[in-house]
Amino acid sequence: MKLIKDKEFLKNIAHQIDLLNTIGGGVSETYVHIEKYKKGAVINVWAAGVSPESFKVVLHNNQLTLFSILHDQENPEMAAPLFNRTFVLPPQVDLGRIEAVHEDGQLQVRLPYFEGTNKPREIEIKQR
Repeated sequence: MKLIKDKEFLKNIAHQIDLLNTIGGGVSETYVHIEKYKKGAVINVWAAGVSPESFKVVLHNNQLTLFSILHDQENPEMAAPLFNRTFVLPPQVDLGRIEAVHEDGQLQVRLPYFEGTNKPREIEIKQR
């Protein structure tokens, strides 16, 4: 039996099989874990074999949507969604300071809280 020695061919065929498997109902294992801290929260997303370019992070009002799409290299119009998750953010999250970082195969979305939200504040009572 002769093995296929063209590595580029093997890479392309593996990508095609992965894409067709996903379109045909296959599952891409994605793990999401949320860590809460005093100064904010972090959403960690692990998705095996998903490139950083495939992830998208969209903020609309107070909803944060994370998703990834598997694109076909030869046919850019052919794509399959791999992961989609929407989070409703609490009011203490500073929407202007949210950041996303992809490192070591993990997407990390950092949700900082407004400064001083954990400190009690006395509200002055006005008399009229």
